[in-house]
Amino acid sequence: MRITDSRYDRDRQRLAVAHRLITHEARTQTIRQATGLSGDRIRRLYRDYVKGQAARAIRRRRGKSPRQMSFFRRSPAHELQAATLCALLRQCGFLNRPQVLFRPTLDEIGRFCDVYETFCMLCPGTPISFEHAWHLLQVIARLDEFVLARCPDCQALWIRDTLDLLPDNCVTCRAGAPPD
Repeated sequence: MRITDSRYDRDRQRLAVAHRLITHEARTQTIRQATGLSGDRIRRLYRDYVKGQAARAIRRRRGKSPRQMSFFRRSPAHELQAATLCALLRQCGFLNRPQVLFRPTLDEIGRFCDVYETFCMLCPGTPISFEHAWHLLQVIARLDEFVLARCPDCQALWIRDTLDLLPDNCVTCRAGAPPD
């Protein structure tokens, strides 16, 4: 048996993606859904390869994954960072493919990690966690209540709530607009 046989490639890729998700502090349930690994295998991977060996402390988050879009509306900074992340997702082709919602491949998850890492470089110290970013992708790709739209005033990309009557422009234009 050789480790280089192609039949082991998928397992190695699965472990590599799981390791990458652990370093992004994704929850065990998210990693299970993404990779198909068992919860016990994920915990062992963390214990054996990540815990105590990382340059920075990696927390294991507990509880349910974030599922509130109000997080992205907490402040103008949150809104701008969410729009930046969505622009990156759009540029990398994630928002044009609805199959990402149902069963993403390991390659797509790896590419999403690339997008999130790029976003973290563009917005250092961002409050948007990996799982917030994953949730944002799921919501925006559905084209239901929230959509990535162009501001009618400045043509910048922003996340628009389709059920909200006001405001109808981006956070930058709202901040610069004189009060009525």
